[in-house]
Amino acid sequence: MATTSAPVALTYKTIRRDYQTHCAIEPVLVDHYAKLLSPLLTPWFVRFGIIPNVVTVFMMISGIIGAALFALPPLWAKVAGLVFIHLWYVLDCCDGEVARITRRFSRMGTEIDYTAHLVNHPLFNLAFAVSLIQLHRYSTPLILFIAIISISAELMLRNLLSLRYIYELKLGVAIVEERRDKPYKAVALCATNFFSLYPNFALFFSAVFIAESCFGTTISFWYLLVQLVVSSLVAARMAFIWIRSLVRA
Repeated sequence: MATTSAPVALTYKTIRRDYQTHCAIEPVLVDHYAKLLSPLLTPWFVRFGIIPNVVTVFMMISGIIGAALFALPPLWAKVAGLVFIHLWYVLDCCDGEVARITRRFSRMGTEIDYTAHLVNHPLFNLAFAVSLIQLHRYSTPLILFIAIISISAELMLRNLLSLRYIYELKLGVAIVEERRDKPYKAVALCATNFFSLYPNFALFFSAVFIAESCFGTTISFWYLLVQLVVSSLVAARMAFIWIRSLVRA
């Protein structure tokens, strides 16, 4: 682990330009939004000497608070929960920025971040399921079934990606060859990621549900259902790729 002093002029523009990654078609769509907010918090973490791993712990705590508040019936609690859920992902961006600015990296950084997601994602899904049940428009067993399957598919996908990473790291062999997709394929992948990548779902669902509470739509239920189908299909595809790689090994 190496540590160096942070730049003297740590401005918003500097962080955006030098310490963030940018992609025209961003797989995690909410990155475009969260990375606009994270440079407002990152200088404070650097100024007070808060290490990246502690920022990740703050992220986990924010997610837990957000899920707990969102599960409560009052609208004010759900709005507060939405704020903490969105802060959760902004902090997820902050820990990487702090690490790059201070050049303070640790072997446990990735593991702590992964643990935070394993803790927060199921809690978010349960909070979302409870909130849908509170609307008294849907069958409680149906909502719980969808939420549990969605949690299982998302965790399966994360674990398969981790197994793929470990496999490639130990054997030095890529399971899926890197290729440059055509623009329309990149757009299609981006659309799929809108549902299968959990940060997209968590941030969009919480906002959509608040709108539904105010205007009486049913978008959030269908969003959860589509997320279940897409994430399950993506997890099944990753499982097929993983099993095929083991057979060929």
